[in-house]
Amino acid sequence: MNSHCEPKIRELKRHELRWERQRHRKCELDVNRAGLGEMLQEVQDVENISTQEIKGIASRIKRRKHADSKDLLKLSYGFQQSAENISEFIRITGSINVIVKEFTGLDSELQQLAAECLCNLSLGNEVCCEKVAMFAGTYLITFMETINNGRLANTCVWTLQNVISSGAKATKVLHSQGVVAKFCHLLRAIRNDEQLLEEVLLALDMILDYGLLFIRQETIFVDILPAATSNKPSLNNIKLIYKSLFLTNFEILDFNALHKLVDSCTGYFKIALEANKSAEIIYAIRIIGNLVAKNDESFCGTFLDACRQNNVTFHMLFNFHSNAEHIGICRELFWLFGNVHKTANQQHMQSYLMHDNFIENLVVPKAMLS
Repeated sequence: MNSHCEPKIRELKRHELRWERQRHRKCELDVNRAGLGEMLQEVQDVENISTQEIKGIASRIKRRKHADSKDLLKLSYGFQQSAENISEFIRITGSINVIVKEFTGLDSELQQLAAECLCNLSLGNEVCCEKVAMFAGTYLITFMETINNGRLANTCVWTLQNVISSGAKATKVLHSQGVVAKFCHLLRAIRNDEQLLEEVLLALDMILDYGLLFIRQETIFVDILPAATSNKPSLNNIKLIYKSLFLTNFEILDFNALHKLVDSCTGYFKIALEANKSAEIIYAIRIIGNLVAKNDESFCGTFLDACRQNNVTFHMLFNFHSNAEHIGICRELFWLFGNVHKTANQQHMQSYLMHDNFIENLVVPKAMLS
Protein backbone atom coordinates (compact mmCIF):
# COMPACT_ATOMS: atom_id res chain seq x y z
CA MET A 1 0.00 0.00 0.00
CA ASN A 2 1.22 3.51 -0.77
CA SER A 3 2.63 4.95 2.47
CA HIS A 4 1.10 8.37 1.69
CA CYS A 5 -2.35 6.80 1.54
CA GLU A 6 -2.17 5.01 4.90
CA PRO A 7 -2.67 8.07 7.15
CA LYS A 8 -5.62 9.20 5.02
CA ILE A 9 -7.22 5.76 5.19
CA ARG A 10 -6.72 5.60 8.96
CA GLU A 11 -8.17 9.11 9.34
CA LEU A 12 -11.24 8.14 7.30
CA LYS A 13 -11.71 5.02 9.41
CA ARG A 14 -11.28 7.13 12.54
CA HIS A 15 -14.03 9.53 11.44
CA GLU A 16 -16.35 6.58 10.74
CA LEU A 17 -15.55 5.05 14.12
CA ARG A 18 -15.98 8.41 15.85
CA TRP A 19 -19.45 8.89 14.34
CA GLU A 20 -20.53 5.38 15.33
CA ARG A 21 -19.14 5.81 18.84
CA GLN A 22 -20.85 9.17 19.31
CA ARG A 23 -24.22 7.67 18.43
CA HIS A 24 -23.62 4.74 20.75
CA ARG A 25 -22.27 6.88 23.61
CA LYS A 26 -25.36 9.13 23.40
CA CYS A 27 -27.57 6.09 23.96
CA GLU A 28 -25.38 4.88 26.83
CA LEU A 29 -25.35 8.29 28.51
CA ASP A 30 -29.13 8.54 28.20
CA VAL A 31 -29.36 5.23 30.07
CA ASN A 32 -27.09 6.59 32.79
CA ARG A 33 -29.02 9.82 32.91
CA ALA A 34 -32.39 8.11 33.20
CA GLY A 35 -31.05 5.94 36.01
CA LEU A 36 -30.12 8.95 38.10
CA GLY A 37 -33.74 9.99 38.71
CA GLU A 38 -33.86 13.41 40.32
CA MET A 39 -30.66 14.47 38.55
CA LEU A 40 -32.71 15.02 35.40
CA GLN A 41 -34.07 18.21 36.92
CA GLU A 42 -30.62 19.42 37.93
CA VAL A 43 -28.94 18.82 34.57
CA GLN A 44 -31.28 20.78 32.31
CA ASP A 45 -28.56 22.23 30.07
CA VAL A 46 -26.78 18.95 29.48
CA GLU A 47 -27.51 19.02 25.75
CA ASN A 48 -25.65 22.30 25.23
CA ILE A 49 -22.50 22.55 27.33
CA SER A 50 -20.16 25.44 26.59
CA THR A 51 -16.37 25.48 26.65
CA GLN A 52 -16.51 27.80 29.66
CA GLU A 53 -18.62 25.27 31.56
CA ILE A 54 -16.12 22.52 30.75
CA LYS A 55 -13.30 24.75 31.97
CA GLY A 56 -15.21 25.49 35.16
CA ILE A 57 -15.95 21.82 35.87
CA ALA A 58 -12.34 20.83 35.16
CA SER A 59 -11.00 23.48 37.54
CA ARG A 60 -13.52 22.53 40.23
CA ILE A 61 -12.89 18.79 40.19
CA LYS A 62 -9.13 19.42 40.15
CA ARG A 63 -9.44 21.62 43.24
CA ARG A 64 -11.69 19.14 45.06
CA LYS A 65 -9.78 16.06 43.80
CA HIS A 66 -13.19 14.48 43.25
CA ALA A 67 -15.89 14.39 40.57
CA ASP A 68 -19.51 13.55 41.39
CA SER A 69 -22.09 12.00 39.10
CA LYS A 70 -23.31 15.36 37.82
CA ASP A 71 -19.77 16.45 36.92
CA LEU A 72 -19.02 13.22 35.07
CA LEU A 73 -22.30 13.24 33.20
CA LYS A 74 -21.85 16.86 32.08
CA LEU A 75 -18.29 16.21 30.98
CA SER A 76 -19.33 13.16 28.96
CA TYR A 77 -21.98 15.11 27.09
CA GLY A 78 -19.63 18.07 26.68
CA PHE A 79 -16.88 15.92 25.16
CA GLN A 80 -19.39 14.57 22.64
CA GLN A 81 -20.52 18.00 21.58
CA SER A 82 -17.25 19.53 20.36
CA ALA A 83 -13.51 19.00 19.96
CA GLU A 84 -13.02 22.39 21.61
CA ASN A 85 -14.58 21.08 24.82
CA ILE A 86 -12.14 18.16 24.81
CA SER A 87 -9.14 20.40 24.16
CA GLU A 88 -10.18 22.82 26.91
CA PHE A 89 -10.45 20.00 29.44
CA ILE A 90 -7.05 18.55 28.50
CA ARG A 91 -5.43 21.99 28.93
CA ILE A 92 -6.36 22.00 32.63
CA THR A 93 -3.38 20.13 34.09
CA GLY A 94 -4.47 17.50 36.61
CA SER A 95 -8.14 17.34 35.55
CA ILE A 96 -7.77 13.97 33.81
CA ASN A 97 -6.20 12.55 36.98
CA VAL A 98 -9.48 13.11 38.81
CA ILE A 99 -11.42 11.20 36.14
CA VAL A 100 -8.92 8.34 36.42
CA LYS A 101 -9.28 8.42 40.22
CA GLU A 102 -13.06 7.91 39.94
CA PHE A 103 -12.51 5.28 37.25
CA THR A 104 -10.36 3.23 39.60
CA GLY A 105 -12.47 3.85 42.71
CA LEU A 106 -14.86 1.54 44.56
CA ASP A 107 -18.10 3.34 43.63
CA SER A 108 -19.43 1.33 40.67
CA GLU A 109 -21.73 4.12 39.45
CA LEU A 110 -18.91 6.69 39.40
CA GLN A 111 -16.61 4.13 37.82
CA GLN A 112 -18.96 3.59 34.88
CA LEU A 113 -19.57 7.32 34.40
CA ALA A 114 -15.82 7.95 34.53
CA ALA A 115 -15.34 5.21 31.93
CA GLU A 116 -17.85 7.01 29.71
CA CYS A 117 -15.91 10.24 30.23
CA LEU A 118 -12.65 8.63 29.14
CA CYS A 119 -14.36 7.07 26.14
CA ASN A 120 -15.72 10.40 24.95
CA LEU A 121 -12.46 12.15 25.81
CA SER A 122 -10.72 9.72 23.46
CA LEU A 123 -12.77 11.14 20.58
CA GLY A 124 -10.29 14.01 20.60
CA ASN A 125 -7.08 14.35 18.58
CA GLU A 126 -3.93 12.26 18.95
CA VAL A 127 -2.46 14.54 21.61
CA CYS A 128 -5.57 14.03 23.71
CA CYS A 129 -5.57 10.27 23.08
CA GLU A 130 -1.91 10.05 24.04
CA LYS A 131 -2.79 11.60 27.41
CA VAL A 132 -5.68 9.18 27.88
CA ALA A 133 -3.26 6.33 27.15
CA MET A 134 -0.60 7.67 29.53
CA PHE A 135 -2.91 8.32 32.49
CA ALA A 136 -5.57 5.63 32.05
CA GLY A 137 -4.15 3.04 29.63
CA THR A 138 -3.05 0.42 32.17
CA TYR A 139 -6.42 0.60 33.95
CA LEU A 140 -8.39 0.39 30.69
CA ILE A 141 -6.39 -2.68 29.71
CA THR A 142 -6.96 -4.30 33.12
CA PHE A 143 -10.70 -3.54 33.30
CA MET A 144 -11.32 -5.06 29.85
CA GLU A 145 -11.41 -8.35 31.73
CA THR A 146 -14.13 -7.32 34.17
CA ILE A 147 -16.06 -10.59 33.97
CA ASN A 148 -19.05 -9.50 36.07
CA ASN A 149 -19.49 -6.13 34.32
CA GLY A 150 -19.76 -6.47 30.56
CA ARG A 151 -20.79 -2.86 30.15
CA LEU A 152 -17.60 -1.60 31.77
CA ALA A 153 -15.46 -4.05 29.78
CA ASN A 154 -17.01 -2.94 26.49
CA THR A 155 -16.56 0.75 27.35
CA CYS A 156 -12.87 0.11 28.04
CA VAL A 157 -12.40 -1.63 24.68
CA TRP A 158 -14.22 1.21 22.87
CA THR A 159 -11.89 3.73 24.50
CA LEU A 160 -8.84 1.72 23.51
CA GLN A 161 -10.16 1.50 19.93
CA ASN A 162 -10.48 5.29 19.82
CA VAL A 163 -6.94 5.71 21.11
CA ILE A 164 -5.54 3.15 18.64
CA SER A 165 -7.32 4.81 15.73
CA SER A 166 -5.89 8.23 16.65
CA GLY A 167 -2.35 7.44 15.51
CA ALA A 168 0.91 5.60 16.13
CA LYS A 169 2.11 7.76 19.06
CA ALA A 170 -0.86 6.98 21.28
CA THR A 171 -0.86 3.34 20.17
CA LYS A 172 2.83 3.09 21.08
CA VAL A 173 1.97 4.06 24.66
CA LEU A 174 -0.69 1.33 24.85
CA HIS A 175 1.72 -1.15 23.29
CA SER A 176 4.26 -0.46 26.03
CA GLN A 177 1.51 -1.17 28.57
CA GLY A 178 0.79 -4.64 27.14
CA VAL A 179 -2.40 -4.00 25.16
CA VAL A 180 -1.56 -6.51 22.40
CA ALA A 181 -0.90 -9.34 24.87
CA LYS A 182 -4.20 -8.59 26.66
CA PHE A 183 -6.20 -8.52 23.42
CA CYS A 184 -4.63 -11.83 22.36
CA HIS A 185 -5.50 -13.33 25.74
CA LEU A 186 -9.12 -12.17 25.44
CA LEU A 187 -9.29 -13.51 21.89
CA ARG A 188 -8.54 -16.96 23.30
CA ALA A 189 -10.50 -16.65 26.53
CA ILE A 190 -13.85 -15.05 25.58
CA ARG A 191 -16.48 -17.70 24.93
CA ASN A 192 -19.83 -16.38 26.16
CA ASP A 193 -19.74 -12.66 25.31
CA GLU A 194 -20.04 -12.26 21.55
CA GLN A 195 -20.28 -8.45 21.71
CA LEU A 196 -17.03 -8.11 23.66
CA LEU A 197 -15.32 -10.63 21.36
CA GLU A 198 -16.36 -8.64 18.28
CA GLU A 199 -14.91 -5.47 19.82
CA VAL A 200 -11.63 -7.24 20.63
CA LEU A 201 -11.44 -8.53 17.04
CA LEU A 202 -12.01 -4.99 15.74
CA ALA A 203 -9.33 -3.58 18.05
CA LEU A 204 -6.74 -6.11 16.85
CA ASP A 205 -7.77 -5.38 13.27
CA MET A 206 -7.05 -1.69 13.89
CA ILE A 207 -3.63 -2.46 15.37
CA LEU A 208 -2.81 -4.53 12.27
CA ASP A 209 -3.50 -1.40 10.19
CA TYR A 210 -0.05 -0.30 11.40
CA GLY A 211 1.50 -3.39 9.82
CA LEU A 212 4.07 -5.12 12.00
CA LEU A 213 4.84 -1.97 14.01
CA PHE A 214 3.12 -3.24 17.17
CA ILE A 215 2.46 -6.93 16.44
CA ARG A 216 5.24 -9.40 15.64
CA GLN A 217 4.83 -12.21 13.12
CA GLU A 218 5.41 -14.67 15.95
CA THR A 219 2.36 -13.27 17.75
CA ILE A 220 0.28 -13.75 14.60
CA PHE A 221 1.43 -17.37 14.22
CA VAL A 222 1.21 -18.35 17.89
CA ASP A 223 -1.70 -16.29 19.25
CA ILE A 224 -3.91 -14.61 16.66
CA LEU A 225 -4.38 -17.20 13.91
CA PRO A 226 -5.00 -20.23 16.21
CA ALA A 227 -7.57 -18.27 18.24
CA ALA A 228 -9.28 -16.57 15.28
CA THR A 229 -9.67 -19.81 13.32
CA SER A 230 -11.37 -21.37 16.36
CA ASN A 231 -14.00 -18.61 16.68
CA LYS A 232 -17.48 -18.54 15.23
CA PRO A 233 -17.66 -16.96 11.76
CA SER A 234 -18.11 -13.18 11.69
CA LEU A 235 -16.98 -10.28 9.50
CA ASN A 236 -14.51 -8.97 12.10
CA ASN A 237 -13.08 -12.45 12.56
CA ILE A 238 -12.47 -13.16 8.86
CA LYS A 239 -11.02 -9.65 8.37
CA LEU A 240 -8.55 -10.28 11.19
CA ILE A 241 -7.52 -13.62 9.67
CA TYR A 242 -7.02 -12.03 6.25
CA LYS A 243 -4.97 -9.09 7.55
CA SER A 244 -2.84 -11.41 9.69
CA LEU A 245 -2.10 -13.68 6.74
CA PHE A 246 -1.39 -10.69 4.49
CA LEU A 247 1.31 -9.53 6.93
CA THR A 248 2.90 -13.01 6.97
CA ASN A 249 2.79 -13.22 3.16
CA PHE A 250 0.25 -16.03 3.62
CA GLU A 251 2.82 -18.26 5.30
CA ILE A 252 1.49 -20.57 8.03
CA LEU A 253 3.81 -22.50 10.34
CA ASP A 254 1.19 -24.71 12.02
CA PHE A 255 -0.24 -27.46 9.81
CA ASN A 256 -3.30 -27.78 12.06
CA ALA A 257 -3.98 -24.04 11.71
CA LEU A 258 -3.89 -24.49 7.93
CA HIS A 259 -6.64 -27.09 8.08
CA LYS A 260 -8.67 -24.94 10.49
CA LEU A 261 -8.43 -22.08 8.01
CA VAL A 262 -9.82 -24.29 5.25
CA ASP A 263 -12.75 -25.30 7.47
CA SER A 264 -13.34 -21.67 8.52
CA CYS A 265 -13.34 -20.34 4.96
CA THR A 266 -15.58 -23.06 3.52
CA GLY A 267 -17.87 -22.32 6.47
CA TYR A 268 -17.91 -18.66 5.42
CA PHE A 269 -18.79 -19.69 1.87
CA LYS A 270 -21.79 -21.59 3.18
CA ILE A 271 -22.90 -18.77 5.50
CA ALA A 272 -22.49 -16.21 2.71
CA LEU A 273 -24.88 -18.20 0.54
CA GLU A 274 -27.44 -18.59 3.31
CA ALA A 275 -27.29 -15.06 4.71
CA ASN A 276 -26.10 -13.04 1.68
CA LYS A 277 -22.99 -11.72 3.43
CA SER A 278 -20.85 -10.49 0.55
CA ALA A 279 -18.11 -8.82 2.61
CA GLU A 280 -17.27 -12.04 4.45
CA ILE A 281 -17.01 -14.05 1.24
CA ILE A 282 -14.53 -11.60 -0.34
CA TYR A 283 -12.08 -12.16 2.52
CA ALA A 284 -12.63 -15.94 2.46
CA ILE A 285 -11.99 -16.06 -1.31
CA ARG A 286 -8.77 -14.07 -0.99
CA ILE A 287 -7.52 -16.22 1.88
CA ILE A 288 -8.14 -19.52 0.07
CA GLY A 289 -6.95 -18.16 -3.29
CA ASN A 290 -3.62 -17.05 -1.85
CA LEU A 291 -3.14 -20.21 0.21
CA VAL A 292 -3.85 -22.40 -2.84
CA ALA A 293 -1.23 -20.43 -4.80
CA LYS A 294 1.32 -20.64 -1.97
CA ASN A 295 0.91 -24.32 -1.09
CA ASP A 296 1.21 -27.63 -2.92
CA GLU A 297 -1.46 -29.81 -4.50
CA SER A 298 -2.20 -31.60 -1.22
CA PHE A 299 -3.54 -28.37 0.29
CA CYS A 300 -5.70 -27.81 -2.78
CA GLY A 301 -7.04 -31.34 -2.35
CA THR A 302 -7.84 -30.56 1.30
CA PHE A 303 -9.79 -27.48 0.21
CA LEU A 304 -11.77 -29.38 -2.44
CA ASP A 305 -12.56 -32.13 0.08
CA ALA A 306 -13.80 -29.51 2.57
CA CYS A 307 -16.08 -28.04 -0.10
CA ARG A 308 -17.66 -31.44 -0.67
CA GLN A 309 -18.06 -32.11 3.06
CA ASN A 310 -19.71 -28.72 3.63
CA ASN A 311 -21.87 -29.09 0.51
CA VAL A 312 -20.34 -25.96 -1.01
CA THR A 313 -20.14 -25.88 -4.80
CA PHE A 314 -18.28 -23.42 -7.00
CA HIS A 315 -21.19 -23.04 -9.41
CA MET A 316 -23.64 -22.22 -6.58
CA LEU A 317 -21.24 -19.63 -5.20
CA PHE A 318 -20.62 -18.04 -8.56
CA ASN A 319 -24.20 -18.10 -9.87
CA PHE A 320 -25.56 -16.67 -6.63
CA HIS A 321 -23.37 -13.58 -7.02
CA SER A 322 -23.78 -13.52 -10.78
CA ASN A 323 -27.57 -13.29 -10.39
CA ALA A 324 -27.10 -10.49 -7.87
CA GLU A 325 -24.76 -8.73 -10.33
CA HIS A 326 -21.88 -8.71 -7.84
CA ILE A 327 -19.31 -8.38 -10.61
CA GLY A 328 -16.38 -7.79 -8.25
CA ILE A 329 -17.07 -11.00 -6.35
CA CYS A 330 -17.48 -12.92 -9.62
CA ARG A 331 -14.03 -11.75 -10.72
CA GLU A 332 -12.57 -12.80 -7.37
CA LEU A 333 -14.15 -16.24 -7.76
CA PHE A 334 -12.72 -16.61 -11.28
CA TRP A 335 -9.30 -15.85 -9.80
CA LEU A 336 -9.83 -18.51 -7.13
CA PHE A 337 -11.02 -21.08 -9.69
CA GLY A 338 -7.94 -20.35 -11.80
CA ASN A 339 -5.59 -20.93 -8.86
CA VAL A 340 -7.36 -24.18 -7.99
CA HIS A 341 -7.18 -25.40 -11.60
CA LYS A 342 -3.43 -24.63 -11.81
CA THR A 343 -2.57 -26.24 -8.45
CA ALA A 344 -4.85 -29.28 -8.06
CA ASN A 345 -3.66 -32.61 -9.41
CA GLN A 346 -5.79 -34.44 -11.96
CA GLN A 347 -7.18 -36.94 -9.45
CA HIS A 348 -8.39 -34.24 -7.05
CA MET A 349 -9.87 -32.20 -9.89
CA GLN A 350 -11.73 -35.12 -11.45
CA SER A 351 -13.06 -36.15 -8.06
CA TYR A 352 -14.36 -32.63 -7.42
CA LEU A 353 -15.93 -32.33 -10.89
CA MET A 354 -18.00 -35.45 -10.17
CA HIS A 355 -19.43 -33.52 -7.21
CA ASP A 356 -19.71 -30.18 -9.02
CA ASN A 357 -19.21 -29.89 -12.77
CA PHE A 358 -18.99 -26.13 -12.28
CA ILE A 359 -17.40 -25.30 -15.63
CA GLU A 360 -20.57 -26.25 -17.50
CA ASN A 361 -22.93 -24.74 -14.93
CA LEU A 362 -21.53 -21.22 -14.51
CA VAL A 363 -23.83 -18.37 -15.52
CA VAL A 364 -21.48 -15.52 -16.41
CA PRO A 365 -22.98 -12.03 -16.00
CA LYS A 366 -23.32 -10.01 -19.21
CA ALA A 367 -21.16 -7.22 -17.80
CA MET A 368 -18.20 -9.62 -17.73
CA LEU A 369 -18.72 -10.69 -21.36
CA SER A 370 -18.74 -7.21 -22.88
